[in-house]
Amino acid sequence: MSSKARFLTAAQTADHLAQLGLDQARARTFAYEDELPGAAYTWHTHARHQLLCPVTGTARLDVAEASFLLPPQRAALIPAGERHATARRDASIVSIYFDPSTFPSPLPAVRIFEVPALLREMVLHARRWTVARGPDDVAANTFFSAMADVVGPLLDRGATYRLPRGRTPPVQRAIACALQDVSSAELSRAAAFAGSTERTLRRRFREETGMTWRAFVTRARVLRALDLLSSPDASVTQVALDVGFQSLGAFAAAFRAVTGQTPSAFRRAALPGQAVDA
Repeated sequence: MSSKARFLTAAQTADHLAQLGLDQARARTFAYEDELPGAAYTWHTHARHQLLCPVTGTARLDVAEASFLLPPQRAALIPAGERHATARRDASIVSIYFDPSTFPSPLPAVRIFEVPALLREMVLHARRWTVARGPDDVAANTFFSAMADVVGPLLDRGATYRLPRGRTPPVQRAIACALQDVSSAELSRAAAFAGSTERTLRRRFREETGMTWRAFVTRARVLRALDLLSSPDASVTQVALDVGFQSLGAFAAAFRAVTGQTPSAFRRAALPGQAVDA
């Protein structure tokens, strides 16, 4: 994410969403293509389920217990009423809003899943039916019903690209410190920032997140790399160095462990039709 984020306050987020009329739409299901450059929306909810789909770039989704980074190959289905925050920076995002009754079973939590080619094309096609569309448009209603049928079986699949958020202020501050610059994320600096000793932070971190500090930093570096690899001008080697790996081999191994694919394969999928630099 190279562009500077535009952070909206709670009031600005509420005002902008009210102007869009997402919760007041007459149609049960519709599409919205976010056109606010660099928008980072603070905590909010929607009356409908939101299928959040990055088309290019990588979006960030925060919920109470975790943060998720979503490259173009992944989407999130956010349940109606789920408190969340999103940041797009230079990502291009299309969201599909579904009436909760669209899916037969309640959604207890956010679901992250891999986007098959068919669903990706459907999301792009759906942009013609906006929040202002009529509720009796037969073609639109049929299309969105078919889209729900495609999404339903995907909800229990796929990697999550998840980062823990922590439960207590010291652990949350340590995580924030690490994410400011993952290339130099060190336990000593994070502990000082959190007002804790290294020993105490290491113990609390594992208790609250289920991960060691080292495993967290490795995952954070890989997820930061997702942002950088989505840029047309990036090279895999330079990205590895920029996020803090000392060798291309170590980066490739960590990347595969987190994402299930190599950096080059991810880059080819994120930038179809473009040459991939090593």
